[in-house]
Amino acid sequence: MEITINIPKNDNVQPTEVRQEVVQAICTTFLETHVNTTFHPFTESRYRRATLYVATKHPRGGFNDSSWANDHKEDGYVRVNGEEMKAAFIILRMAGYHLFRIYEYGTWMGYECSKKPFMEKGTEVTKFIDFID
Repeated sequence: MEITINIPKNDNVQPTEVRQEVVQAICTTFLETHVNTTFHPFTESRYRRATLYVATKHPRGGFNDSSWANDHKEDGYVRVNGEEMKAAFIILRMAGYHLFRIYEYGTWMGYECSKKPFMEKGTEVTKFIDFID
């Protein structure tokens, strides 16, 4: 018996580009102190969505207003890829900062950056290994 099936070839391409302005925005957002600086790579529920977008420029013209977002409804937000997050982790650690995996509300995993080598209820990580693409 012969079976002939026509299906399109998988055209998924994992991003490899590392955009300097995006890496800068990631680092700036992790280091901000007046906004929610926790990066959440995964969706927990319809109320807790992944924050895979970062502001490369503030839509209202602010200079140091960096933040994470669930989408790109406002101008100035771009989707972060895994290679850019890996680069940001390397750069922040080379600059002497510490990155921690934390859990908000008990189960909502995220990452935060600190000047100190300890964060209550946080586990220090040395690199970004999550798949977000």
